[in-house]
Amino acid sequence: MAGPGKSLGGAFLLLIGVLVVLPFSGQRAAGQFLSHDHPVSTREIKIGMSNAESGRIGLLGVEIRQGCEAYLSRINKRGGVSGRRLVLIKYDDRYEPVDTVSNVERLVDQDKVFTLLDFLGTPTCRAILPMINEANIVLVGPISGAAIFRQPMQRLIFNTRASYGEEAETLVSHLVTDLGCKRVALFRQDDSFGDAGRTAVMEALRRRGLLLVGEGEYVRNSVKASDALYHIAKSKPDAVILFGTYKPCADLIIEAKKSGLQNTIFCNVSVVGTEPLIKYLGEYGDGVIISQVVPSPYDDTLPLVHDYQTDMRDVGLTNFTYLGLEGYVNAVVLVEGLRRAGHDPTEDSLIDALEHLKIDFRSFAIQFSTDSRQGTHQVFLTKVDHGRAIPIQKLNPADYAR
Repeated sequence: MAGPGKSLGGAFLLLIGVLVVLPFSGQRAAGQFLSHDHPVSTREIKIGMSNAESGRIGLLGVEIRQGCEAYLSRINKRGGVSGRRLVLIKYDDRYEPVDTVSNVERLVDQDKVFTLLDFLGTPTCRAILPMINEANIVLVGPISGAAIFRQPMQRLIFNTRASYGEEAETLVSHLVTDLGCKRVALFRQDDSFGDAGRTAVMEALRRRGLLLVGEGEYVRNSVKASDALYHIAKSKPDAVILFGTYKPCADLIIEAKKSGLQNTIFCNVSVVGTEPLIKYLGEYGDGVIISQVVPSPYDDTLPLVHDYQTDMRDVGLTNFTYLGLEGYVNAVVLVEGLRRAGHDPTEDSLIDALEHLKIDFRSFAIQFSTDSRQGTHQVFLTKVDHGRAIPIQKLNPADYAR
């Protein structure tokens, strides 16, 4: 039998263990006991956003926020929604899940936002999924194509972009069918974003009787990927699909071309950040493919793009970008949902309004239902040509013989 000294010692060690574990369980703890009170005052509706506006992908968060704010500014100039001004409360999470968790706790419990909008990233959105359900608060337009937000259906999350599976399917289809590629490698971020991409690419290849021939990865919020390049280059791929952010993807493409993979086709997915990627690629950009989930933000013949560019100029901005347009589209969807949710909206009335929402942008449409939170399935292909992403319908092998 243990004596009193040993019992006290065991209790002390247990207490120390609890204190050590608590800091590392903060993400889970923060998702509990959140407020269910998401009020709308007589004068304003608060909308919460957490994005990376600093750090390795800060440019992307800024683009998304600017597109969103341009539309909200337009609506507020016209009297808001039901006479209420739309107030965007935003925090920087640096693309770090622990910061996103902290920001959501603050938005829900302290700022008392009514709904959430335009959160960027798979690992960040995944970290707050339990919090969204605990707080019973709607998130419109997560900037992620991961299956976790789609299957099974998440009642409170309304996806306004095609899935990573659909982007990967489109890229693989064109690589194999149009260009005759058989040897496809993958470069990916080593986290839930990259994992989702790997699953999507492997499924698309499997449907065609193909396997990945090579794979390399990098750590989130870092840019070092020399080992990844080694593993990819030695597989001698016809094409490389990249699930990453602009700087590490640009570095890998540049070094790969310098090392002898000039005829290899490099394909990125939409969340890479098209404009920053092109900037970092410089002279090595021509021929790089990027799948997109919105039409070209430069084509003002499209009514949606014309409105986006007009509203951006009205707030003094002319840096039109793909992610900026996506942020704008998500704001349009949320505002239309708020308008249809009644004079005194609740979370349930907003959910009901969004479930019956259909917006035809002509170039594409957003539509939800009671049993689907996937608003669109459309993917657009672009190719970098002289410093700009040009929409393409079918890929031409001659474009890559450079």
